[in-house]
Amino acid sequence: MNIRLKNLAIKGISAVIPKNKLDLTTLEDKFGLNEIKRVMMSTGIESVGIALPHQKASDFCLEAARNLMAALAIAPESVDAIIFVSQTPDYKMPATSCILQGKLQLPKTAIALDINYGCSGYIYGLYQASLLINSGSCKRVLICVGDTISQYLNPDDQKVRLVFGDGGAATIVEQGTHDIAFNIMTDGTGFQHLMIDKTKEGGDAYLHMNGSEIMEFALREVPLSINSVLAQMGWAKEEVGIFALHQANQFILDYLRKKLALSKEQVPITVKHYGNTGPASIPLALCHERESFTAKTKEQVVLSGFGVGLSWGSMAMNLSETRLMGVTEI
Repeated sequence: MNIRLKNLAIKGISAVIPKNKLDLTTLEDKFGLNEIKRVMMSTGIESVGIALPHQKASDFCLEAARNLMAALAIAPESVDAIIFVSQTPDYKMPATSCILQGKLQLPKTAIALDINYGCSGYIYGLYQASLLINSGSCKRVLICVGDTISQYLNPDDQKVRLVFGDGGAATIVEQGTHDIAFNIMTDGTGFQHLMIDKTKEGGDAYLHMNGSEIMEFALREVPLSINSVLAQMGWAKEEVGIFALHQANQFILDYLRKKLALSKEQVPITVKHYGNTGPASIPLALCHERESFTAKTKEQVVLSGFGVGLSWGSMAMNLSETRLMGVTEI
């Protein structure tokens, strides 16, 4: 699916991570020093944030939303909708967006909805928000994305234990003057390559990942998706200041960068500090690198998320007037 939507503005982005950190080297006794070094070298990850037992995905999103709304002087009653994107909602029911609506004191007229997506979820959330604004039903939408995926990691599985981290982010989309081009794709025939299967009798509800299949899929599909949004906007790759990609691991990001013939300066890599934080990874990367961006580099920006579903999506937009906030810890 390709579409270009008009009259939009991304006003601000805020990100929050756990204070509680897991340094991968502390797991040397469990997995062995050589294995730890191998994973760190291939993924680029040195530490991940781990939510404390009482912390839920909404806690990180709530803090991010409060920080962002305060910084932008946004009154709660001016928010027309809240979208919560996560694979780890607070409860099976009710929708976590309802909980956030109450805690943020948004008006009762606000639309509240959850989207059950992970790695590509930030793109899906921004797309849904843009549609609500384009429809004329909303003028301002709050998107909250976050996971506490650490709760679903097998402590004995180094393929996931040493890769995934927790966190959340908030973004405000409003009526504005910019166009946003979207490319969103799905291939459910590969759903089994990244999943939590609660249907197996006697099995634990742990995250399972077929890393080689996910990598092959990403390297095949992501460049096509990015080229699609570039074509919609009429941009050359050399003109784009920032390609903010889902922070899966450094190997995949480096490979995608080389396949797309991009410079290192165009592709921020922050996975070293946070690990793979699912739907929060793209806004987290933007906030982490905010001081290295100029108004010029933010004029032409491409975002791309890919993974669980299998699903993937890219978008191209102008972020020159977007407030990128620092990363907060709770």
